Amino acid sequence: MDNRGLEKLDQMLMQYGNDDSILSASELDGYFAAIVSGPRQIGPELWYPAIWEQQLPQWGSEREHEQFMKLAVELMSEAAYMLEEEPEDYEAIFLADNNGQGEKLIVSQWCAGYLRGAEVAGWIGAELPQVQEAALDAIALHGTEAGIDTLNVMSDEQYDASVACLEPAAVTLYQYWCERREVPQPIRREVKAGRNDPCPCGSGSKHKHCCLR
Repeated sequence: MDNRGLEKLDQMLMQYGNDDSILSASELDGYFAAIVSGPRQIGPELWYPAIWEQQLPQWGSEREHEQFMKLAVELMSEAAYMLEEEPEDYEAIFLADNNGQGEKLIVSQWCAGYLRGAEVAGWIGAELPQVQEAALDAIALHGTEAGIDTLNVMSDEQYDASVACLEPAAVTLYQYWCERREVPQPIRREVKAGRNDPCPCGSGSKHKHCCLR
């Protein structure tokens, strides 16, 4: 995704978000990295409301909602592709200080998004082997308030080293769950949403313009 798409996501998340929702493209990227790394696939009927902490936005137009969904799915697809096909080149979307001009990366938003995604995907409390537990701890260090005191006493070199562990940690967790991934079973529903019915995810858009895609 190019910078224009990321900036548009930032704008939409800030405009329609709330105090508890995801508010940046960096946080959303972390969120999707964890979503696609879980032991089972989950659809937009779960991950979409969780972006907004169940307080769904009132979009200015259906077209604007469609644009958000298109950009969001693109961001998630890119994370899934890189983690699966090119893990050695996987790059998370981190922020930089000084309005993008600084050398120190700001990773707290991405890490907080990752932890939220792992919770939504249902694997945040799962028992993990030592290596994978350490990988999740590396992300939690930057993504929770519990890690603030530790980060505050780090030297620049120590901070940079902890940041350098994050992308390999995401790859490690993805590969672990990929080997244990559940095969999705077909779900039979007595009543299906029609193309022109409201989408079951609760977005307010017609099914054909939302999850049916």
